[in-house]
Amino acid sequence: MNIEIAEPGRMTQTGSSLLKLIQNNDMPVLDLFVRESIQNSLDARMGNTKYVEVNYLTGEFDSNRLSREFEGITDSLQKRFRDSSYRYIAVRDSKTVGLTGELDYKKVKDGNYGNLLKLIYEICKPQEAEGAGGSWGLGKTVYFRIGIGLVIYYSRIKNGSGYASRLAASYVEDETAENAMVPVYQEQSSRGIAWWGEKTGENLTQPVTDENYIDSFLRIFGIDPYTDEDTGTTIIIPYIDQNMLLSNNQIEYLDGKGQEVVPYWCNDLESYVSIAAQRWYAPRLNNIHYTNGAFLRLIINGNGLAMDSMEPAFRVIQSLYNRANYIQEEDYLSGTELEVRVDPIKINKYLNETTSGVVAYTKVPREIMGMGAPLNKPEPYMYYNCEIRDEDINKPTICYTRSPAMIVAYENVGPWASNISATSKNEYIIGVYVLNSWNRMKNSPTDRSLEEYVRKCEMADHTSWSDWSEGTYNPRIITKIQNGVNRVISKAFTATEEVNEKKSKSSLGKLFGEMLLPPDGFGKSPGAGEKGGENPPPAIKKGIVFRVDSARIKYLSNSILVPLVLESTRKKITQAKFELQVDSEAKRMTINEWEDKMNLSVPFAIRDCRIDLNSLDGQMLNMSETIQSNESEISIQGIRFRKMITKSGTCKGIQALFEEGHSASFRFMLTLDVYRKDVKPVFTFEKEGVDG
Repeated sequence: MNIEIAEPGRMTQTGSSLLKLIQNNDMPVLDLFVRESIQNSLDARMGNTKYVEVNYLTGEFDSNRLSREFEGITDSLQKRFRDSSYRYIAVRDSKTVGLTGELDYKKVKDGNYGNLLKLIYEICKPQEAEGAGGSWGLGKTVYFRIGIGLVIYYSRIKNGSGYASRLAASYVEDETAENAMVPVYQEQSSRGIAWWGEKTGENLTQPVTDENYIDSFLRIFGIDPYTDEDTGTTIIIPYIDQNMLLSNNQIEYLDGKGQEVVPYWCNDLESYVSIAAQRWYAPRLNNIHYTNGAFLRLIINGNGLAMDSMEPAFRVIQSLYNRANYIQEEDYLSGTELEVRVDPIKINKYLNETTSGVVAYTKVPREIMGMGAPLNKPEPYMYYNCEIRDEDINKPTICYTRSPAMIVAYENVGPWASNISATSKNEYIIGVYVLNSWNRMKNSPTDRSLEEYVRKCEMADHTSWSDWSEGTYNPRIITKIQNGVNRVISKAFTATEEVNEKKSKSSLGKLFGEMLLPPDGFGKSPGAGEKGGENPPPAIKKGIVFRVDSARIKYLSNSILVPLVLESTRKKITQAKFELQVDSEAKRMTINEWEDKMNLSVPFAIRDCRIDLNSLDGQMLNMSETIQSNESEISIQGIRFRKMITKSGTCKGIQALFEEGHSASFRFMLTLDVYRKDVKPVFTFEKEGVDG
């Protein structure tokens, strides 16, 4: 194929900048690849077909044979890759329209570029149909990160009364790298970008349409061409490093002895792709009840993934998704006697209909997740690619999706799950929120559906939802949805826990109900304070309030979730801290005294702390971060929040350090582990500040 070299120009991307456009450093690159490729295929569904078929292929190819097909970099490829064979990965769809549209930019009218020009030659040109996967057009850059940056596109489309095939390739590299391969064109600076196809002019190409050449090219990879009435697209990525792909951004899981546990799907590409497809498309995979388009069929190297072969953790997700859509058919949870709740999440004022979406949720025992003998499946957190943050409890997992039914994220920390009580290690709270895409925004500057609003809320890599403003209009829809999900699930399971854990909670409630909050100035010894019964008095000094939100305290079997509020109005804070002390029958002692002088293990300790910064110097922020059990400090808006640690490694308090004085409003949610119930926890609060 002939080469076309990207020339320098105004407001043009270089290869190095393209590779940084969507550098997601949290999600494994294989997950990004699977998410993007499947969504592209689903968006390209043909007509009213009931399903779209996506086939992932892996194998080896003859490097010398392939290198001869790429004018301009043949020698560079052969010098760089000296072995005879290397591995590739390909994704092939059918029941799709293929890469449609004009072959040449000169024939494009009214900005209708078509799928072919958008995918192969453009960046930042997304799907325009409502309900499509992305609204940024940047997801396709992940293809360049799977291998060396070389991507081959083959497609067959229905063209008038017949069919036409198209073959092209693109290459993106860091033009500053020592092993850069794109040749310099007419002594101009290199952009590190090139395309290959059929020559149409000086340094101009378009996709190859010669069927014989395309068939011969595909045989390099042992891939068959589309035949008969079949249409679709095949994307081939050569020169992949399997070990790098399988280890990229993988979360480290440890067993009870501190030994690393490697999930089985991290040992080969085929298994990983299967899990990744289930992870992100469980609602749509093999789901004949999916109503917003075609459902998904998955094939890996010719082997189809049947419903019965899906992992239990993902069959639970599909069952909850269907129930959130009020589908009454039998599913994986039918006959289990589990109580599955389905609740609308309502938002007033900003929507034509108050229901923003529906959350379906349940509490699933280990057995339903297949974790017992003989299956012995891994923890669902591993399947959901979430960190296991606690050894003694299970935090709830909430996932969310809109019309395309791709799971945006699984959240077990942060605003989607922060106020929902954890469970014992024998069960898991799982919830699926499904957006009411048909709903429409009210009083918005632009008439749009809720689907389109939330679509624009997604980041470019579609891994989260975040509120955004349109001029002065910011309805904070996402925050309201998150609060609603927290509220309904927390209410449902708190009521259950009050019955099941009445005795334990009564003991902890009595223990914490007598907590002390003595007010004091920063740098002085803690004052005596007064016992406050069920509603301990806040620490108040010159416009600064520190108190426990006792109405929102939650008791688990061996821990307490403690909400604390710190507010300053007339006075600006420069430093503040709250610290645990022990109130025994003899006297009150600091944690250090308890450990050093008494030589005793601490009776309670702070495990983690979520910090909500509600306002700063009068400006509403609503920002949230969590100091996890394995972290020592975090920073929000330049304010450092640092754990206060004893010699034994126990967290006894939190210190806030300001770069300069600020008035602010904070909310802290502590997870307080309780090891003894014959002594009471005491919080002391100290601060220093300047007059506002």
